[in-house]
Amino acid sequence: MERVRKIALSKIFDKQVSSRSAVDSVFSGISGVHHIVLDFSSIEFISRSAAHQLICAVDQLQNSRITVEMISLFPDVIQMINKVRQSIKSPKKLATHVEFVSFSSEKEMEDFVLSF
Repeated sequence: MERVRKIALSKIFDKQVSSRSAVDSVFSGISGVHHIVLDFSSIEFISRSAAHQLICAVDQLQNSRITVEMISLFPDVIQMINKVRQSIKSPKKLATHVEFVSFSSEKEMEDFVLSF
């Protein structure tokens, strides 16, 4: 029986985790472990819905006495997870800051969009 399982998310996803089903796929088929290490190396973005699903999945695992450790998180990923955790605790919606970007040409905008 495997006691600890390390899951390198970069082997499953490119640079982002963007859906609930993506999170579910990470945890499907996990059994017989007592500790899971989620390695977020190279994961630069997690969507709000994916963060919510991650929190729910981790809570469910912890209720089943499986500990989950998240390592190598980018600051933006930490911020999204924390915002979602806070919104779960409070029924009040929190404002999210959105940065606006201006472009002087269509080419400049295209280069910006394609940089992601």
